[in-house]
Amino acid sequence: MQTVLHHIRIFAHEHDDIPAFHAAYLVGTFLAAAIFNLGFFLVLIAAHMCLDIIKYRDLHGFGWLLTARAVIYENIVDIALFLLALTFAVYLHHTFAVIAVSGLVRSEFTIIRGLGTILPKMGIVEHTFGILLNFHAYLYSLHPDLKQPIARVHRWSSITVIICLILLGLAVVLYQGHLIDLGSVLRNELELKL
Repeated sequence: MQTVLHHIRIFAHEHDDIPAFHAAYLVGTFLAAAIFNLGFFLVLIAAHMCLDIIKYRDLHGFGWLLTARAVIYENIVDIALFLLALTFAVYLHHTFAVIAVSGLVRSEFTIIRGLGTILPKMGIVEHTFGILLNFHAYLYSLHPDLKQPIARVHRWSSITVIICLILLGLAVVLYQGHLIDLGSVLRNELELKL
């Protein structure tokens, strides 16, 4: 058993030097993003947030306010990516596209929707794997920006979250008369199914 653990540790330390690992990792990330719907990614983000609460409350002994700030810092990018993918899924879903446009433009919307949902999901998967591959270091290290003013990536992620929430709220108005279709789109995207 020690030999197996030793080989796993060696691989973990040297995987950055193996080009085939990067190719397999990219393909695996793309496939996971393409196969799983947004509900799985919501579960990943929620699990990460719960893990962060345990990390900052129990391991580091932070108060609730600082823990909440740390959880937001750790997860705001994933939340922004999730909401971006959900916004693309809602606005470029074929039921809305039928209402808004028809014909050739709908096929272009399908391609844009695919990119707009798969790329954010790939970012969430990569972040989750990064945590899993360096789990011990993740648990015992504080977020580097926790005691600093808000970083640019956090600011843009916050802006993305706000814009996506506004657009998702506006979707209720745009789906006026077709709210069942909007509910169906949200249910299809957020259910835990392949």
